[in-house]
Amino acid sequence: MYTNKYFIPTGIQSLDAIIGGLEPGELTFVASKPGQGKTAFLTNVVAHTAVSQHIPTAIFSIEMGRNSLYERLVAKISKVKIELLRNGYFSQEQHKRLIQPALDSLQKSPLYIDDTAAINMEEICQRTRRLYKELSQTGVKLKLVAIDYFQLIKGAQTETNRILAQLRELAHELQIAIIISIRCKRHKNNIQPSLSDIHIPTMDIQKEDKMIFLYGDASDTINLSVYTAEHLSNTLQIPFGKGSGHMG
Repeated sequence: MYTNKYFIPTGIQSLDAIIGGLEPGELTFVASKPGQGKTAFLTNVVAHTAVSQHIPTAIFSIEMGRNSLYERLVAKISKVKIELLRNGYFSQEQHKRLIQPALDSLQKSPLYIDDTAAINMEEICQRTRRLYKELSQTGVKLKLVAIDYFQLIKGAQTETNRILAQLRELAHELQIAIIISIRCKRHKNNIQPSLSDIHIPTMDIQKEDKMIFLYGDASDTINLSVYTAEHLSNTLQIPFGKGSGHMG
């Protein structure tokens, strides 16, 4: 059970050892080129925080609908491959022993999903503040907001500075951690992405921000490096099944 009121664990011990978990009041970016696991990474973090640790968590799933996100979450929790869930290729025993308990855990978890497409930053802020207030009235504090992904926020392509400022204000005002995925430029070769590959000018990355880069084509592991104002970490290789949602 989650007990640290300051830092929120991602569920990846080697990553948490570097960044100290997700910090209230600050932004953490998850960056990769298309198809390299941004959404799967956020799904795994959300499953760990909301389901495993019972940390009140909201996710704005701008790219993926609620049903598809639920499939990923059930795959992660049950450890049943998502292809089998989608096709119905599982036994009654698997459903009883793995899938139904995963569904029950999700329904009981403090996870709040908003899958509105083409949402703008003002709506994200308004809905987050409303949820925060509603939970606070019951004695519960919203701790984490995940957004998938930055470029799909309306106006993000032309109003980057304004949206980043609103995200930072929201995180600081409510003292919540915000983790947001962001797409990198494509590369012909599978090379480690860097700050120059993301669609945020380096000058807009602040000292408190953390940037997690994902890359690699392997289906069972993925390479991960972390950039902060203090240092660029060595590459970590973590178990990561993008198809099944597994993460160690």
